[in-house]
Amino acid sequence: MKPVFVYTLARLGLLGLSLGLGYLAGLRGAILLIAAFLGSGAVALVVLDKQRGSMGEKVAGLFGKINARIDESTRKEDLD
Repeated sequence: MKPVFVYTLARLGLLGLSLGLGYLAGLRGAILLIAAFLGSGAVALVVLDKQRGSMGEKVAGLFGKINARIDESTRKEDLD
């Protein structure tokens, strides 16, 4: 689960950076939060593409294993 951890930390870092820059720019309250979330999300789409891909592969593999177990259980039940 390392790719998930790395991606999550990177997203939180970008959010913190966006909050800090917004605060320095004079934004406060809800406007600061909205701008930080939108800004960090936009930057993450470009900057964290590789990390997002790695995380997606890891999560897809995990769900693939779960689906394989469900399919195996279903086949066993069908044989009975």
